[in-house]
Amino acid sequence: MLSDDEGRIEKKDMLHLTEVLDSVVRSLAGAPEDLHYWLGIDGGGTNTRAMIFHAPADPDVDLSPCLVGEGRADAANFHRVGVESATDSILKAITQACRQANITPHQITTACIGLAGVSHPDNHRKMYDAIEQALPTLNFTLETDARIALAGATAGKPGIVIIAGTGSIAYGINKDGEVARAGGWGPTLGDEGSGTYIGRRALEAVMTAYDRRAQDETHLTEKVCRFFNVKTPPELPAVIYNPDNNVMPQIAQLSKLVVETAQEDDATAIRILADAAHELARAIKAVIEQLNMQNDEFRVGYVGGVFEAGELILQPLREELTAFAPKATIAAPIYKPVMGAAKLAIANFIQTRDQLLIGQQAIKKEPLLPTR
Repeated sequence: MLSDDEGRIEKKDMLHLTEVLDSVVRSLAGAPEDLHYWLGIDGGGTNTRAMIFHAPADPDVDLSPCLVGEGRADAANFHRVGVESATDSILKAITQACRQANITPHQITTACIGLAGVSHPDNHRKMYDAIEQALPTLNFTLETDARIALAGATAGKPGIVIIAGTGSIAYGINKDGEVARAGGWGPTLGDEGSGTYIGRRALEAVMTAYDRRAQDETHLTEKVCRFFNVKTPPELPAVIYNPDNNVMPQIAQLSKLVVETAQEDDATAIRILADAAHELARAIKAVIEQLNMQNDEFRVGYVGGVFEAGELILQPLREELTAFAPKATIAAPIYKPVMGAAKLAIANFIQTRDQLLIGQQAIKKEPLLPTR
């Protein structure tokens, strides 16, 4: 049996813990109109973008007029540039955004960092540890680029996001909160419909036209050769296969040439973009099937540089999707992925605050004196 002294010590400890939780919850909650600094980061295979918003802890707040700082840097996909370079890009983007907002990182209430290439737990831990070491005072969560893109594209509602930039992935959530993905396996195992896929198809088109294996001539030949600073297609292999050239990012950039050439009514370029649209549609349909959303009404938000092609990509994509899920709508995202990251930062903050509040209430209901 516990003595009275032991009981009094237990009571003091319980009271102290309650006071501490009260203080923490009060500091987290604040008044409804209190403003916080929220940081969202979108790091992909081409560039990194950071935005700081000064807004209340409201999951439904319109962040657009609340932007106070923005930063940009190079790629943050560590599979392509390495952990050190990826972390450096994130740090540079945050530094620029903080400078513009006239704050320091420790003034940020919480951040959400969305990165390509961190879906596997080992990769997630590797990048999380690197960021934590570089920014030890920053309170942040690390998400995939697909997760923040979905949060922005549908504003947290059930739906799907299709990303087609350097890589490609479809990611969705249904009305029951179930999530599913298709694609996103990198340039060797997948990324169909992406900028890399389109660029690779452009290179194939140039070589097949040179060999006369293709029926149509294409203006891509001249443009691709000029892009790589060579005069004829047979000179391309020496550039493409040279390990010192790091051509993968350059291949993705060829997608812009394909769009430009398609806009000039080049049949080969138009066909490449139509094939890319078909691949993206396959990914979307796979997610719809996994989530049983064929008969649901939902938004498919599109994100990434490939969609700068406009209707050359969107029209064939829309036709395939409408035939498969008639109530689905393809549209531009409600918010950009970087703003989706900031939205998730707010949601994570609110969830943490509410969990602390529940813990505080549970402790207050506990008997202050120990029982046998």
